[in-house]
Amino acid sequence: MKVFLFTLSFFLITHLASAQILKVDKGSIDSDSSNYFMGSINIDFNLNNKSATAEKNITYTGLEGSSDLVYVGNRHAYILINDISYIKSTGGPLISSGYTHFRINFLRKRKLSYESFSQVQYDNGRQMPFRFLQGAGIKIRLKKSGKNKIFMGIGAMYERENWNSLETEGKIISKNIWKTSNYITSKLTINENVDFNIIVYYQGGYDYDDEVFRHRVSGDAVLNIKLTDKLAFNTSFTAQYEDKPIIPINNFVYSLTNGFKFTF
Repeated sequence: MKVFLFTLSFFLITHLASAQILKVDKGSIDSDSSNYFMGSINIDFNLNNKSATAEKNITYTGLEGSSDLVYVGNRHAYILINDISYIKSTGGPLISSGYTHFRINFLRKRKLSYESFSQVQYDNGRQMPFRFLQGAGIKIRLKKSGKNKIFMGIGAMYERENWNSLETEGKIISKNIWKTSNYITSKLTINENVDFNIIVYYQGGYDYDDEVFRHRVSGDAVLNIKLTDKLAFNTSFTAQYEDKPIIPINNFVYSLTNGFKFTF
């Protein structure tokens, strides 16, 4: 009961606002208007293969809630992204994951702008009770037309992760790694009621403890279909690949969700 109340409280607090694609209209952030808030709340059903070990490839179903909040100032934009999910397999335990991501885009109207970001995350299904990262970089506007916007980000971050050992019960494996953090993102407006957003991240850094270079590629894609001015139906696909996981889990995981988005 305490876990449920904590999780509910966490979601209620953070729903005012990955990974990690911003599900509010990113095109509005780059408009000439300023000094306003916008946000969205999503409820999704999902299908994914986030197995705890590489030997077991089990399909899970679950429920996911996410929310975004953006304040667009005259010069800067402040973005808060939150996600929490519950997953259940047949005969298996209920597991959950979630994150909170905060980002500031400085001098947002310029072709070359600047960003700083931080994130707190956990993923019980992948045996990761804690992850924290903080970083900064530059954001480059590659294209901005009526129907298509493309941006690229180049930066660096510090990442701390705690993993539960699968070999020794109660043992925590902790990693602290400096990584490059880069992305490319695009929004395509198909028509006045349909748009498509995609973002691809690359993160990589040298693990001095194990003397290996660790790579991670992840991405999010969202197809958004407007039903009314405030309500939309969306389909989201997220995927992540790690070449050398800290513990022996699946290198590749994905999540496919369908649900509704309420914007304000």
